[in-house]
Amino acid sequence: MDQAEGEPMMPIVARLIGISVFGSIVLVALALTGLLAVFTLLDQIGDLDQRYTFWAALLYVGLSVPRLFYETLPYAILIGALISLGGFAVRSELIAMRAAGMSVYKILSYAMLPALLVAGGGVFVGEYVLPDAERMARLERRQATSIADAIAPEYGIWLRDGDAFIHAELIHENTLLGLRWLIFDEGKRLIKVRTAESAQYVPGGDEGASYWELSQVEEVTYGEGRSVRGLGRRSTWETELTPDEISSELLVEPSRMSISALSKKITVLERQSLEVGKYQLGFWAKVLQPLTALALLALSAAMVFGPLRDASMGFRIFTGLLLGVGFKFLQDLLAPMALVYGIPPLVAVILPTALCLWLAFYQLRRLA
Repeated sequence: MDQAEGEPMMPIVARLIGISVFGSIVLVALALTGLLAVFTLLDQIGDLDQRYTFWAALLYVGLSVPRLFYETLPYAILIGALISLGGFAVRSELIAMRAAGMSVYKILSYAMLPALLVAGGGVFVGEYVLPDAERMARLERRQATSIADAIAPEYGIWLRDGDAFIHAELIHENTLLGLRWLIFDEGKRLIKVRTAESAQYVPGGDEGASYWELSQVEEVTYGEGRSVRGLGRRSTWETELTPDEISSELLVEPSRMSISALSKKITVLERQSLEVGKYQLGFWAKVLQPLTALALLALSAAMVFGPLRDASMGFRIFTGLLLGVGFKFLQDLLAPMALVYGIPPLVAVILPTALCLWLAFYQLRRLA
């Protein structure tokens, strides 16, 4: 059959491949998410007590589902494409498509459209659903498993506001407790120490900006060879820091924050000359996730057209799991190396994806 005869078939083939790949990816994503949700629930059972009940654990797992879905999506695309395209290979339909004049790249492009659709859904979840759900999940669990209804890290909370470093013992809703400011001058010399028993957040309205109202304030100012102590029952603290930003930073890891929140955090930290590596890793991982998904899809197509052409479904799934584990291992290896050895975060994030793309197109080029 020549190329002209094959042209009318292409819309039908594109629709056939698209529906099959989309359905396989969605089913695998649901299966992986459900499996991890069960494992998460089993992991929580050991912490059950009178405060942290089974229903509280179930709520935690439910709020964790967006994170589980988002994190498994690239591997669902990999395994789903292996299952779908592998099915075409087993039924010799890929051979028929090639005989009709379709190149491996054309067939791959038909599979990429549904993968992009699913990846776009993942971006939406990661940007608008996951951060809030993750914060609520961790907040509910921490409050249920703690004696006090507050967020209290083992070593407290460290924040920075301009030239001041602030330490707080815990945060409860809109209140910070046990605060201490260390304020430095431009020469990095300590010039003032301020403490406060609590800070209550007062949101701004039409009349003015937001601020924190301090109670039981004590301040020590250091000068040339002497110090001056001041006491005051109440004072105010004007800052851009809000309770949501503080609690989100404590409860949500950088890799689970939204792209917009990460960008804002990086800008603030760079302005304060603080380390931004872990936030840049999270930012680039989220920005490049659609590309990562397409790279894994291309790798799965290369495997189906090549060494897995005649493999069984079980073996294709097993191979997909191995490839996914290997990819995840490489990601987890490069991320801390970037922080320790000063590798640019973008390079650390994109390297596993670039390796997948190179392997995929090297194999596809041999088959084209």
